[in-house]
Amino acid sequence: MTDQSGFNQPVLRFHPPASHGTGSDLPTDLIRETRRALRLPDTGPVIATGHAPANWHPGILAKFMAMRALAQDTSACPVVVNIDTVPADPGVIEVPWVDADGFPCSSSIKLFETKMDRALGMQPATVPAELGWPPGTFGPQQEAVEKRIESIRNAGGDVSLATQLLRSQIELARKWIGRPNVVQASRLLQTGCGRWLLERMQRDASRCVQAYNAAVSVDPDAGIPQLDESMGELPLWDVRGEGRRTARRQELDSASLLPKALVITAIMRLSGCDLFIHGTGGARYDALMEGWIRQWLGLEVAPFMVVSADACLDLPDVETIARVGQELLAKGRRAYHDPESMEVAAESSSPGPRKRAALESIESAPRGSTARREAYALMHETIAELREEPRESASRVADRVREARRTTTRRDWDFIFYPEEVLDHLADEIDATVVDGCR
Repeated sequence: MTDQSGFNQPVLRFHPPASHGTGSDLPTDLIRETRRALRLPDTGPVIATGHAPANWHPGILAKFMAMRALAQDTSACPVVVNIDTVPADPGVIEVPWVDADGFPCSSSIKLFETKMDRALGMQPATVPAELGWPPGTFGPQQEAVEKRIESIRNAGGDVSLATQLLRSQIELARKWIGRPNVVQASRLLQTGCGRWLLERMQRDASRCVQAYNAAVSVDPDAGIPQLDESMGELPLWDVRGEGRRTARRQELDSASLLPKALVITAIMRLSGCDLFIHGTGGARYDALMEGWIRQWLGLEVAPFMVVSADACLDLPDVETIARVGQELLAKGRRAYHDPESMEVAAESSSPGPRKRAALESIESAPRGSTARREAYALMHETIAELREEPRESASRVADRVREARRTTTRRDWDFIFYPEEVLDHLADEIDATVVDGCR
């Protein structure tokens, strides 16, 4: 929906914390020890959210906006958990643009190389490539990509790729999310709570795994695989060597371990924060974490809430795309049957000069005569000679229309491609809705 300002209004999705959430049952001294290790205040509230340092769409950015708004309202410490434990390909960015025919489409641009089998926190900072594209290649989106490249370049140095990318993201989004504290997910196992969980996993591995598998089996489509108890698997990554695999109890080496998703949020919600803000995906798997910790350890964790948003770019809508498709089909028929007519005004129904002359020759010849048949054949030979390129098939146009519809309804474009007023509007709505909903 487009308002009077001319941009698509984002649609906010918000579910406040459950009213029965009372906070973590972990001993206070362990909570304080953990927060001190993470360089967080060990007194006063902490509000956290987190994400991998890959490209953020407005739905992801909404979590960070809510973190800032709630932290300001409650005088809490805002914290971002940098999920640096995952492999990904953040060097590729999808750039939306509109082609010469008026169809919205996208191109994948490689900004830098990554190792797809290595956690982002274990890779060194990068230097983005000089793309060297001509001005205006992607229209107004080109400037946004160039800002992203420059921010990554400025955030580099003697840091991990994950840290570099998060610094870049925070700088680009600073207007809406401020400058939050940052916690690296890879450091969580070295905290008091992390070490305590590791010790409990080793001492009570069977119950840990059984409770874990029972919890994740509740929602098998959440993307959390079960552990193989017979192999001694635990919910940790072993990152020795070039790749990574699920850690096994009999081979544990704390120097080579990284926490898996449920362990990350377990440590944060047991000891690292008083409220965690998830998007829709995180909320789904973190509900499984609650069941695991409750069944295994008999503990409750700090509450969480859900904040997300859908926002479309101001691209041609589906009605416009359908009209463009029909126009292309009509243009294709005209170019195929009368190439010369393409040089005259599109609204003109007059044939081109050579086809018009051919039609006059056909009309002047007697019906059924050899001369009429020869004039007809000559007209088609002439038209075939005038055709400059093959006709785009109706099926190909239909494919382009379908792809354009998917492109224009996408809500996961990087936030750098959205006008500031769209993100301003989302931040204002979060200030009003989320803050009031949590009081």
